[in-house]
Amino acid sequence: MNPLAPSLMTPAERRTELCRILALGLIRLMQRQSSQLSDPAGETSLHSLPDQSAHATPTHRRTA
Repeated sequence: MNPLAPSLMTPAERRTELCRILALGLIRLMQRQSSQLSDPAGETSLHSLPDQSAHATPTHRRTA
């Protein structure tokens, strides 16, 4: 990810960043279409291990 604000980038740098993002999206789409479908509805697995899950379980609570 490019941390530079688009307003500070040259037009060529913005085009390069846009092409990179689009290319990554196209690669993900192609991989998704070629992967094994997990059910007849067409859903695919995220292939995440349980310890890599993005589940947000709070470790402690704070009172307001």
